[in-house]
Amino acid sequence: MRVIRTLTDEDFEQYVPLIKGAFPGTRFDLPETGGNLRERFVSAQHQDTSTAFYGLFEDETLLGSMRLHHYTMNVFSHLLPVGGVGLVAVDMMRKKEKVGRDLLSYFLRYYRERGVSITLLNPFRVDFYKQLGFGVGTKINQYRVTPGQFQNTGSKKHIIRVTEDNHELMLACYRRYMERTHGMIAKTDMEARLLCSNSEYHTVAYKKDGKIEGYLVFTFKRLCPEDNFSACDLMIKEFIYETPEAFSELCTFLSSQADQVQRVIINTQDDDFHHLLADPSNGYDSLLPDSNIQMHTTGVGAMYRVIHVAKLFAVLPNRNFGGKTLTLEIQVQDKLLPENQGSTIVHFQEGRASVLEDGTPDVTIELDIANFSSLIMGAVPFRKLLDYRLVKVSNSQFEEELDQLFHTAQKPICTTSF
Repeated sequence: MRVIRTLTDEDFEQYVPLIKGAFPGTRFDLPETGGNLRERFVSAQHQDTSTAFYGLFEDETLLGSMRLHHYTMNVFSHLLPVGGVGLVAVDMMRKKEKVGRDLLSYFLRYYRERGVSITLLNPFRVDFYKQLGFGVGTKINQYRVTPGQFQNTGSKKHIIRVTEDNHELMLACYRRYMERTHGMIAKTDMEARLLCSNSEYHTVAYKKDGKIEGYLVFTFKRLCPEDNFSACDLMIKEFIYETPEAFSELCTFLSSQADQVQRVIINTQDDDFHHLLADPSNGYDSLLPDSNIQMHTTGVGAMYRVIHVAKLFAVLPNRNFGGKTLTLEIQVQDKLLPENQGSTIVHFQEGRASVLEDGTPDVTIELDIANFSSLIMGAVPFRKLLDYRLVKVSNSQFEEELDQLFHTAQKPICTTSF
């Protein structure tokens, strides 16, 4: 009989070889991972209240595991509790036995029972998680540009090196940015401590009138340790800014590193970032058709899943759905979470949503939970789902109005790794 439960201290004896086998490309034995691996996981289980390790057992043998994350996320200016999952691992000898599926099913119900309406993850296989109802979010573009491509205004007078005295100011800057940016996740206490204590991180900030209004966290990656000790890239871990002035001086700082680093590597969900750079090309010789120069590589980013359709509309009282007034029936297919499947009738009055127990809809849409999750998070326009035949509409006369109703000015931004 299979049982899913929280890992005990003793369970981590089985957990360590399981996680090593599931992620063979991760060097858990490197010195920078710090100390005994089992002890680190046990310590995290006890000290980090924002996470919890769970395992799937069969006759007390650990077959799979996952780490749950209790987060707060900005969803259209509403700070909502959300559930995250990471380190989903399955014993190599028990693959294709629905261990991963059972873990994810437990994860979804765990948060639904606690009143949460949205979950998210960073996928290792997009098709697997799409089958489980997760919708694709905002793409991540990785740029590899020379420092001189950043704008240099000549001014760095407000740029400081962040020390312990400024950590609280830096975290306050992140908090303000998170509170005004759809999709951003509040830093947990553990994440804040790690950000401020990692000896490999270098941090500079824009500080004016006693307030940090932007900062950069970065590391250096040596390119040729045997041949040239000075050859390295600058890898940006976090780039947060609140004002154009802060952004400008931080870009000037990056531009001024040309004599020390070959390329600046930055991951961003800003689709317009290439307009900032004098030359956004990544230095690779390969060309796209018609001699188009390659400028970045692209990753999937976070995937989102709505686990309670009706509740989600209820916890977004201030979201304006395009100023529209109509009654919409949403029919969602959700095979993994049947209690989330079926019809939800939502009345929109000048853009404000309220869920009805019953009623006569003006129009009905039908789609699966993965595409609905992407749509409601603002990751994909309604019109695109129509074009791709991923949504059905009962009355085509409402298509334009529905596109406007679900339109969002900003796609979700997520800089949290988990």
